[in-house]
Amino acid sequence: MITDRITTKHKLFIMMSFFSYVVLAIPFTIQGANAPVTMDYYGINAAQQGAIMTLQSAGGLCTALFIAMKGEKYNKIHSIALGLLILCLAASAIGFAPAYTVLLAIIVAVGVGNAFIDIMMNSVVSDVYPAHKNTVLPLVHAFFSVGAMLTPLFVTLTVNPDAPASFSRPFRFLGVIAAVVFLFYLLNGRRIMGETPYIDMGAMKKRATENPAEIFKTGTAWYFMAVGFLYFTFQLGTIAWLPTYAIRNIGVDFGTGGMMLTAFFGGALPMRFLGPLILRRLTARALYMVSGFSAAALVLAALFTDNVQAVFVLVAAAGFMQGSSVATFILMCCETFPDRTASASSLATLASSVATLTAPLWMGAMSESTGFRLPFILICCALFASAGLVLRFRPAPAAENPQK
Repeated sequence: MITDRITTKHKLFIMMSFFSYVVLAIPFTIQGANAPVTMDYYGINAAQQGAIMTLQSAGGLCTALFIAMKGEKYNKIHSIALGLLILCLAASAIGFAPAYTVLLAIIVAVGVGNAFIDIMMNSVVSDVYPAHKNTVLPLVHAFFSVGAMLTPLFVTLTVNPDAPASFSRPFRFLGVIAAVVFLFYLLNGRRIMGETPYIDMGAMKKRATENPAEIFKTGTAWYFMAVGFLYFTFQLGTIAWLPTYAIRNIGVDFGTGGMMLTAFFGGALPMRFLGPLILRRLTARALYMVSGFSAAALVLAALFTDNVQAVFVLVAAAGFMQGSSVATFILMCCETFPDRTASASSLATLASSVATLTAPLWMGAMSESTGFRLPFILICCALFASAGLVLRFRPAPAAENPQK
């Protein structure tokens, strides 16, 4: 039974979904804000630091492929709880500052946990709250911005650049908060289970078994993958290297470099809360295009500005303009494939995983010879291309959509 009425217990469940996305944001933004100290602790260069996010993405990519093929067979609320538990255990392990090679193995598990949370949460919102998804989904993603905005501040407060071993402190915090959110999410999820499609998994398992990875038989799914890859190249490249760019190219200190990332996600936050209102007047496609073109232009302007205050303003404005991009991308996917929401949601994670496998690594390697300005120009071009593809997008004919 799918509910159209948001009762008190559903409000509590949605609140825990918000907190889950705060947790989801922390592993992404820790890496960028913490990069200079992490490199000092392990004695690694920028390319090796990029490899950390690359392997985190490898775990996410493998999980996204699994969910795309088999995800509809599983209770998605339980899958999110599993992701929170994996993230708790992996972050706690990093908190003990293992050797670099061990860290790389643990980081793969972080990617697995992130993917379960991210993909299945988008699917749960579409499955359980179809009448309210244009409101609930952007708000869930708004709380990613809350976590992404607060994490660099927390890193700055708890990490001492003169004591490289302190890089592990934020991971211990992540382990604790993930454990708390895991317990409360699972508790509230079980309370609403009777009012979700997951109360009877038999039919869902049967359909998933009959035609796994159904949406990937359409050209539209691959079109979305290209759009998402280009967008996430911009987003993940910014997350991974914006603080380091600010330190090396503008000459700011460690704390101010972290604040650049806070400004980016702080700008994104109001747009994510405004998203439900804007979507009453604009389609998800139109909002995605406006956001992409505007954000890319603003970051390009920031790259050719040496005034620190002006860079902060431009970065925050770019964050604001692209703040709704992930939510609108997922809405486009789920609206195109309404009977395959787990697979449709996995398109975002597959695209972001491939982007994370590549962008932090090639940007770090390129920076060794060119500096960071050229890599940032290239990821802005990727965002322009993503918005351009959506501009040319035409929905697939009914015959191509397998659920029809």
